[in-house]
Amino acid sequence: MQNSLQNSDKTNVKRKHTPLERAAHRRDLTLEIAEALSWAALGEDDAEMQAVSDLMIQAGQDENIFVAEGFDCIDEDTGETKFYDAFGSLNIVSSRCNPAYLKASSARARKRIKTALARVKPQSGEYLRYVVLTQPDMFGFDFDSAYQLLCGALVRLKNHPFFKDKFRGGANSNEFTLGAKSNRHFHLHANILGYAKYLDFGELRRVWTDCLDYSARDMGRKLEVNTKDGYANVSIQQVKVASKVEDEKREITLDNAIMETVKYVVKGSDFAKIPTEFICQVEKALHGKRLVETFGEANLRKGRGKKDAADETSHLDKHRTIQDFTNTDSPDISKIKRETLRQRGSRLIGEGRRDDWLREISEVFARRREYRKIQLAQRYKNAIFCTLSGEIWRGVDVSDERYREYLETIKGNNHYQTA
Repeated sequence: MQNSLQNSDKTNVKRKHTPLERAAHRRDLTLEIAEALSWAALGEDDAEMQAVSDLMIQAGQDENIFVAEGFDCIDEDTGETKFYDAFGSLNIVSSRCNPAYLKASSARARKRIKTALARVKPQSGEYLRYVVLTQPDMFGFDFDSAYQLLCGALVRLKNHPFFKDKFRGGANSNEFTLGAKSNRHFHLHANILGYAKYLDFGELRRVWTDCLDYSARDMGRKLEVNTKDGYANVSIQQVKVASKVEDEKREITLDNAIMETVKYVVKGSDFAKIPTEFICQVEKALHGKRLVETFGEANLRKGRGKKDAADETSHLDKHRTIQDFTNTDSPDISKIKRETLRQRGSRLIGEGRRDDWLREISEVFARRREYRKIQLAQRYKNAIFCTLSGEIWRGVDVSDERYREYLETIKGNNHYQTA
């Protein structure tokens, strides 16, 4: 009897997925979201969303997703080199509905927030706090309106005397989930991680509700808060620099607070559940938007130097892949019109040239794959890589003259400059 109970306990332990299983899940999720976008684009005759769908379908192919053994990194605490297994994508499409892009954006934002928080010099009585500001479920609002309301309320809050008096500096982000009772409305909230004085729970709720109310009025809408006292819900946790905390309702570790702030604007699994009539709207509303911002003394955009300005904008979509040299009298290269793949796809599909578009992105993705393989091989010389399609390559020691000649030969054959 005792042995059977022990075996039962073992089966109930949550098994950790292998990199191969996670890579396959990313592929399936990417293709599922791409299919939903394609159906929505077809119904709305939206060439831009069809282009995004085509790009994601290409990114979700087996040859674009890999697993690796022998990745190496330096442990920040001990300084020792550690090896681990991982998975990744050789082509990442700059779309908020792309799971690979969300993961990469989260990693970049995590580094930015750590740099930003290090700039703040807290005064006596100021501690690092993690605050979640909830927006009521917006029944009758489309996503674009609900998201505009949240952004408007957050701008008002950051300019409110209460906020300026309490917060010295930090970072904030936006996030949304589908409604608990229905996936036809959205539950949005804002995350704030920053150094602040003591925050009165009731006062923060009143101020945040006022900001939401004024933002709704600016849009000509009426805010309805379905709580007993009529105030929007918030939560406040003190951040502890520790591996774990005693009271999880009032405290949170620094690593978890940063992860909660930057993890995603929406779960990939939730994106796949968004109704067809809303999915294009969500993608367009989030595209190109700054979803993680710094403020106060942590603000990297105010007089912090060129390097900090570059760090602040590093997560924005600046990948220009197709150049369209239009007729212009000016020799200034900054005035040359440039197209992203997304823009070019929208144009070609709108012109009825989708076959040309599909052939072109297939070629572009192939060039990117080869270049990315070389980057990975040079950076992780101890690793072994394998795509889901079965192609295998190894890390290389770039100091070895044979490999240097080999890499130069491949570069010359594949034209690694962006198309």
